Amino acid sequence: MRTEQLLIVAQRFCETHRVRIVNYSALVAASAAAHARIDGIAIHDNIYQAAASLIDVLTKVEALSGNNKEFAAICAKIYLDSQEMA
Repeated sequence: MRTEQLLIVAQRFCETHRVRIVNYSALVAASAAAHARIDGIAIHDNIYQAAASLIDVLTKVEALSGNNKEFAAICAKIYLDSQEMA
């Protein structure tokens, strides 16, 4: 999930749940974690491991003022749905 996509999801989530984005770097870090590569080699064997990294970063490095676990779960679901359709 690209950072720009995470930002859109975060903005919609914030509107619905009455929270706000407090750490934009967390969105960048979560995107990077999901797509991480070392020397061009993907560190995740599959999309489920990538989604788990996305959740891990978004829950440990909180991007929102609240409801970060729920936000992380939604982001992972959107990520998996988009990857399974590709």
